[in-house]
Amino acid sequence: MPSTSTVDTVAIADAPPSLTARLLNVRTLASLIVAAIIVAVAVWRAPIDWGDAWNKIRNASPLLYLVALLIYYFSFGVRSVRWSLLLRNSGEDQPARSLVGIVVTSFFVNCVVPAKMGDVYRAYLARIKLRISASHALGTIVAERLLDLCVLMGLLLAAGALVFGTKQPKFLIPYVVVGIAICLIGVGVLLVMRAGRGQRLLRLLPEAVFQRYESFRIGTITSFKRVPLLLVETTMVWACEAARLGFVVAALHVSVHLGPSQFVLVALVAALLTTVPFLPGGLGLVEAGMIGVLIAVGGVDKQTAVSITLLDRSISYGSLVVIGFIVFLVTHVRAPRRMAAAVGG
Repeated sequence: MPSTSTVDTVAIADAPPSLTARLLNVRTLASLIVAAIIVAVAVWRAPIDWGDAWNKIRNASPLLYLVALLIYYFSFGVRSVRWSLLLRNSGEDQPARSLVGIVVTSFFVNCVVPAKMGDVYRAYLARIKLRISASHALGTIVAERLLDLCVLMGLLLAAGALVFGTKQPKFLIPYVVVGIAICLIGVGVLLVMRAGRGQRLLRLLPEAVFQRYESFRIGTITSFKRVPLLLVETTMVWACEAARLGFVVAALHVSVHLGPSQFVLVALVAALLTTVPFLPGGLGLVEAGMIGVLIAVGGVDKQTAVSITLLDRSISYGSLVVIGFIVFLVTHVRAPRRMAAAVGG
């Protein structure tokens, strides 16, 4: 039977990091300061009539805004169903309803902490709440991110072709090139992992490290079963992003020449910008990108582009910071209780 000191050590090691330590560290504060500076400079230097932009937002339809909000949170349900399928593919049967809180929490952490640490935190929560190996869960999350990026790039290219034809605009080329490069690298790494290359070299690592890598590898490569269903669910996720933006535009009662293809294009560029690792949730960069694409794609004026962007980000960033924080607190409180019960048993 383990000693009391051993049990205490295990409990302390497995307890979630404190909320203060996680949010109030140098890296997080620095990234938030950088994002705040970007936003402040944009507000100060941009030749925009902020009063007109605010009037448009103030007169937005509450009902249509609510629909956009509901669509956004419905997408978390779709994401949870997809992650449940990825886990089931890898041998871990978890109902989607048990995953929703974890998924929302991970997106909240990504909003306030740089370097996509929310994905790592999701794997951590999978271990303490679902009794799944963290490295195995992280493998399914990496598989999910690769699916997201590949489908996003496919939809982005299709939307760009519909909007611009064969001649893609210069502003879109960097997004496409970087996205395709990351997809190719990801698929290449996946194939190498599936083939089991480098096992002899990896065997030189400490056994505990090798076992964690092997768990991660298996979690990643075994996630790719029932691929057609995974592609459908991933497409639904991005369709929700575009639909949310469509209802935001409708809520503002602005006259713009934007159709489904343009909504998809703008929403996907914004989603791509959130992956920038040194800014939490792409704060500052996403707003600038959305405004630029709305002007270039829809031909809308600057004030309207700002109104659309700020109202949309009030959902995809602002509401997630508030609602996600509440879910985070609930998760943070419940997690140590579950672990304490497990240690005590």
